[in-house]
Amino acid sequence: MVAAAAFPGERPLYLVSRASLRARLGRHGDRAVAGRVTDPAFLHEALKGGRGPGVKEAAPDAPLLVLRDDDRPMSGATVVPLSAFGERIIQPAVDRAAQRVRADRLRAHFYDAERVLILMQDDPDPDAIASALALKTLLGRTRTSAPMCTFGTITRPENVAMCKILEIEVEAISAEDIAEFDRVAMVDVQPSFLEERFERVDLVIDHHPMEQPIDARIKDVRPSYGATSTILVEYLRAADIKITQRLGTKADLEAFSYLYLLANHNALRRIERPELSHEALDVLAEGLAKRRVVQGVFFSHLGRVETIDLIPQFADFGLQAEGVQWSVVSGVVGDEVHVSVRNVGYVKSAGDVTRAAFGDLGVGGGHRTMAKAIFPVQKLGRGASEPGGGGVCQERIIDRFLRALGAGRPPEGSPS
Repeated sequence: MVAAAAFPGERPLYLVSRASLRARLGRHGDRAVAGRVTDPAFLHEALKGGRGPGVKEAAPDAPLLVLRDDDRPMSGATVVPLSAFGERIIQPAVDRAAQRVRADRLRAHFYDAERVLILMQDDPDPDAIASALALKTLLGRTRTSAPMCTFGTITRPENVAMCKILEIEVEAISAEDIAEFDRVAMVDVQPSFLEERFERVDLVIDHHPMEQPIDARIKDVRPSYGATSTILVEYLRAADIKITQRLGTKADLEAFSYLYLLANHNALRRIERPELSHEALDVLAEGLAKRRVVQGVFFSHLGRVETIDLIPQFADFGLQAEGVQWSVVSGVVGDEVHVSVRNVGYVKSAGDVTRAAFGDLGVGGGHRTMAKAIFPVQKLGRGASEPGGGGVCQERIIDRFLRALGAGRPPEGSPS
């Protein structure tokens, strides 16, 4: 093709090797000339009626693209080295072909199973839910033959809203229920992440680093990926499966450009801004009144809360405070303290700091930018579990977290 059009809207002139191609282009209103495209005489004739020594003289307004072995510049032309052509054109095609083989193998493994368990982590997040839905779509299953399950429950309001608005059903099961399924697939989670033990696992697709070797028939773990749903999008595209608006409404940034036009953005806005009850607003108002910002860390203890999800929700909010790099929000549910930690991403790992701060009291850990800890309230010492002990809880949480962060506690009376 010679792009003799200098401006958008001007049609290019196609040089093709067969009359049938010329006819096909002509039916679409395009200009085309058929002949031996490697013959200089044909080029001269096609471009300038036989006059002139070359393409640039024959069509001076035509951008010229030259494919060659190296990237040495050429006057009046854009040079594309063969290596770049391979990286940008050939390698992606090879990757898609390999992904198609993996998709075919995966579907073949589950083909004759009557019931397939698609298992997520104990509190599934949007990446896990989108990944489970994508896998069910890839396998061509219904919610009866491949239910999306968890050993826990969904707690975050925006995740509950997502499932409600998009009509996604997530079932809570127990370890004993696993025997009812012919195949077990895990998405966005690995066997070692769960307390339950498994006799067999057929499939693991995840983007988290492996803590322990995974014993599964098929495993696809890619820590370099930002989300598991990105991996599943590649499977769907390789298998030429249409991604519906419902499925495309939640996905990772890696697949954003492909899925953006498929997403239901009205539903997304409703998911991202879930409803808050008046009771929740009262709790959050009290948390704001009692906030402390110490050495770039936002601290707030909400006291006793009815639902756990308010704690991580307020931790997300705290990170928006001016000059803050960390947000640490805690609350008491039953007889346990729940601590949610968030950071801006370019500081220490939230999981490591949280584990160091609270791991000796119960359980603590997480990812680089978000983490949580859970421990008995009495572990914070005298006065913490007594009525009105919220101030004691907050002070001891602040002290432990700052020491784990390496900041130390500022002297009394110093500015925070």
